[in-house]
Amino acid sequence: MKATDLIDVLKMKKVVGSLDPALNIGKISQDSRDIQSGDLFICIDGTQVDGHNYVETAVANGAGLIVAHRDIEKVAASVPVVYVPDTGKAMSLLANHFYAYPSEAMKVIGVTGTNGKTTVTYLVEAILKAMDKKTGLMGTIEMHIGDEVHKTKNTTPDSITMQKALHLMVEKETEYFALELSSIALEMGRAWGLDLDVAIMTNLTHEHMEFHHTMEAYAEAKKLLFSQLGNGRKNGRTKTAVLNADDETIHSYRISTAAEVISYSVKDETADFFAADITYSRTQTRFNLIVNGERYPVVTNLVGLYNVSNTLAALAAVYAVGIALEDATKAVASLAGVTGRLEIVPGASDIGVYVDFAHSPDAMEKVLSVVRDFTQGRVISVFGGAGEREHEKRPIMARIGTELSDYVVLTTDDTGKEPQEQIIAMMLAGIEKDNYEYIENRKEAIQHAIASAEPGDTVILLGRGHEADYNDRGRMIRLLDSEVAAEAIELRNEQKD
Repeated sequence: MKATDLIDVLKMKKVVGSLDPALNIGKISQDSRDIQSGDLFICIDGTQVDGHNYVETAVANGAGLIVAHRDIEKVAASVPVVYVPDTGKAMSLLANHFYAYPSEAMKVIGVTGTNGKTTVTYLVEAILKAMDKKTGLMGTIEMHIGDEVHKTKNTTPDSITMQKALHLMVEKETEYFALELSSIALEMGRAWGLDLDVAIMTNLTHEHMEFHHTMEAYAEAKKLLFSQLGNGRKNGRTKTAVLNADDETIHSYRISTAAEVISYSVKDETADFFAADITYSRTQTRFNLIVNGERYPVVTNLVGLYNVSNTLAALAAVYAVGIALEDATKAVASLAGVTGRLEIVPGASDIGVYVDFAHSPDAMEKVLSVVRDFTQGRVISVFGGAGEREHEKRPIMARIGTELSDYVVLTTDDTGKEPQEQIIAMMLAGIEKDNYEYIENRKEAIQHAIASAEPGDTVILLGRGHEADYNDRGRMIRLLDSEVAAEAIELRNEQKD
């Protein structure tokens, strides 16, 4: 794309230097090491690295154009510079324009909330696939383009990565795209220019205080998704906000959006989508979906009340983009489960072993409550506190864990460079019971918990879920809870025999 055409999308700008009208931009990048001849380098002032400090590298690598928001003329004298008020927003606008506005060619469903984002996107994808629709997905675990699977680094990637991926989806004739949108991504503007059909709110509970600092700021960041949704028509339908009537955010979020609102609830019968007659087993949940007085039976392989709520959100979203409820409700059962979300580790005949990503107080409480409901014996939990993250939730989670479990093995969880002694001291400050022990090595803690389990017990490994990269005092190693658990189950079976 011609540089002059590309920067035309930026209304507020100042161009310094001579911009060659013939300059063709090969790609846009915020990584100076990735720059090649004729590329556009955009200076992003991030939480850890400021791109303005790497202009010399970008110029040396052949950058044809630079976008910045503070003075870099001394180091970029030979290259034209476009100055803008906000390079984060500019990057979103440029990436969207460069990749030809790919979200406009698909039906896009965005999901935000503290917990449940991954499960809801997987449910949406499963329902649509069962309808033989071509789908894409992007989130915490991975990105899907049809049946292709690509690993991801962030819940919501930067806008260049996102728009490039969406462009690829459009090339592969993707019809529907579901993605997770974190509060941090929304506040940093990674979703600017994303043309959504549906925005979903799951819930708001204590999380990410190291970034937002207050719950009020956290709620406002999530609200951006709905205030920016608009009320226009896309793909022949009005845009829709799907809001959780059981969450206190519904009132302010309803006011903040100009889109049509669909509410869902497991408690309020007046909600647009209501779940009645809910029953559980260890492996399934059944309920009746009530919409406009009509009753639709639903069977899901996801367990627990919070997963009924997640299922309602997904059903409301696909309904909003034109999928008949009679078909959608039948398709829910096509999702066998989600990696690291109350994921059963097979191999143990007399005990249950599960892995779950729960790493907030609310998520831990919900998961342990569900496990308690279907466990005949003891609930044994294994968890730690992640290093270099918010301190306030550590004692809260430790208290919840010891109160809702019969036996707890406290351990580590991505310590980073923070002393583990400091982390465990904060956790212990929240514990009033004596039903725990501390084993620092996470692998040994998991092995001990499973070896200690008796027939009828359930062992639940909390906090890491699908994550395999483990930060051990700044050293990255592979540690996947489900793999460690499988080995421990095999050893337990051998000792039983």
